[in-house]
Amino acid sequence: MAEEKITPLHAESFFFVSNSGEFFQVLIYDYYDEGEYYRRLSHDEEAFVREVDKLWLNMQSILDEGELYVNGVRVRPRVIFMDIQHRGSGTLPYFIWIINFKGRFRRGVNIYRSVYEEEVLEYDCEAYWCFPAGTKILDVKTYMNKDIFGNFMVLWARKGDKIGGEEEIKFRLSTTLI
Repeated sequence: MAEEKITPLHAESFFFVSNSGEFFQVLIYDYYDEGEYYRRLSHDEEAFVREVDKLWLNMQSILDEGELYVNGVRVRPRVIFMDIQHRGSGTLPYFIWIINFKGRFRRGVNIYRSVYEEEVLEYDCEAYWCFPAGTKILDVKTYMNKDIFGNFMVLWARKGDKIGGEEEIKFRLSTTLI
């Protein structure tokens, strides 16, 4: 089956955090598809919709297996959009999910914590975090490498690196939001 020749190439994630406590995540996985399975699938609307639904549910299942907390209160991330596109070639599909969850921020230090199963990466990945202007990122616990630029943070890991486990970001917002 052509699906078996799908090889993961890269993943990137963009987190946008609002003053209201809402988090939006745009998650993108790039693949190499030697048999152009997903290009052919895009010409069969019913099969394409079934595949999108399957990938949507698979991602939701992965999210449900993990645990996310904002200030100690569990939050439930939800896939709110999924699509399959290509990067200029039928052999280079990418999957995109938009994920949403909301926590309650407080005065002072806020803590985002995630707990997912540890894994060894088959591909390079990056996660870009954009907090509201004036936010101070105080501490980050993760297996990934990190760079902090004011209210922006870049996390990255390379093929063969371990990721997951318990990760935590401590930050202070610039305004009172309660």
